[in-house]
Amino acid sequence: MSRIRGRNTGDPSARVERALRKCAEWSRAGRHREIIAEADRRLPELEQYPKYRAALLVWKAQALLAMGLAEHAQEPASQSWELEPSPHACHLTANALEALGNPDGAEELLRVGWRMFPQAVHLPVQLAVILSDQARIPEAVDILEEVPFDDRVPDDLQVFLFGMRSTLLAAMGRWAEADELLKEGISHHPTSAVLNDAHTNLTAARRRARAESALVDSWSAGLEELDGGAAEVDDAIVRCGAVHELGQLVVLAARRLWRVYLDHQHPRPHVPDVWGAALVLAVLELDASNPPIAAFARSFACRPSSVRSVLARLRAFVSSLDREFAARAFAARTNPRLEGSPAPIYSRVRSAEIVPFPAS
Repeated sequence: MSRIRGRNTGDPSARVERALRKCAEWSRAGRHREIIAEADRRLPELEQYPKYRAALLVWKAQALLAMGLAEHAQEPASQSWELEPSPHACHLTANALEALGNPDGAEELLRVGWRMFPQAVHLPVQLAVILSDQARIPEAVDILEEVPFDDRVPDDLQVFLFGMRSTLLAAMGRWAEADELLKEGISHHPTSAVLNDAHTNLTAARRRARAESALVDSWSAGLEELDGGAAEVDDAIVRCGAVHELGQLVVLAARRLWRVYLDHQHPRPHVPDVWGAALVLAVLELDASNPPIAAFARSFACRPSSVRSVLARLRAFVSSLDREFAARAFAARTNPRLEGSPAPIYSRVRSAEIVPFPAS
C-alpha cells in the first residue's frame, strides 16, 4: 500500500498529461464516456492543482455536450472557467447556457471571454451566432467585422465566416456587399464547395427577393377597399399575420383570398377573428405549411372548433378552383411567380456541437 501511495504523491503533471492525451484521442474517436470516466477518476487527486483540474473539467464538459447532456455539462464547464479562465472553458460554458435556454447568460459570458482573450476568434464568432439567432442581425454583423482574417483563423472557420457574414448582409438587404464578400471568399478558397454553392444560392435569393417585392407591389395595388363586416375580417387577417409573424406576402395572399371568396360565396362573418385566422391557415396550407389548428387558433384568441368550421368552407372553395390558378393567386411562399425557394446560404453550428480549439 505504501508503494501505491508513493506513486500518487508529488506533482501529478505527468499523470495529468497522459490523461489529457488520452482524452484528446478518445474525443477524436467519439469515445466520450471514457473521457468522462477518466476525468472523474483523476479529478479527486487534483484539489490542490487548479490548472490541471480545470483542464480535465474542460474535457469532461466537452464530452457531455457532445453527448447532448448540456444540463450535466454546465457545472464542469463553469467550474473550469472559475478555476482557470480559458477560451475553451468560456466557449463550453456558453454552449451549455444557450442549450439550456439562457442565451442572455451565454452572451454576457462570451463578451467577457472576448475581452479577456481577444486572440480567441471563436468567441466572437459564437457570440455573433447567438445574436443572429435572436434576429439581432446588425449587431452580429458588427461583431463579425471585428474578427481578423489572418493565420490565426483556420481555413474551415474562414469559410464559415464568409458564408455567415454574406447571409447576414443579404438578410439586411445589402445584396451587393454580400455578393462581393462571397466573391472575396471564393478568391481565397477557390475549391470550397460551400462558398461556391453559397454564391449560387445568394444569386437565387436575390432574384427571389426581387420577385417577392414585385409580387407584394402588384398585390397591394390590386386590393380594393372593403367596408362593414368584410373590412373587419380584413383587419383580422392583418392582426393574425402580425401575431404569428408571417410576413407581408402571406397576409396579402389571405386578403386576396378573402375578396375572391366574398365575391363568389357571399358569406356573413359573425366573428371576424375566426375568419381572419381561417383565411391565413388556408394560405399556409397552400404553401404546404400546416400548423396545428388548435394551437394556431388559441394563440389568436379564437375557438379551434369555430376556426375549423370556417376553414372547411375555405378548403372546399379552393379545391373547386384550378390548382395552378389557386397557387398563383393565393399561395405566398410557394407561389410559382417566385420561382421556388433557394437553399440556405449557410448552416449554423448548433449549440451542442463543439467548435474546435487549438490543443493547449
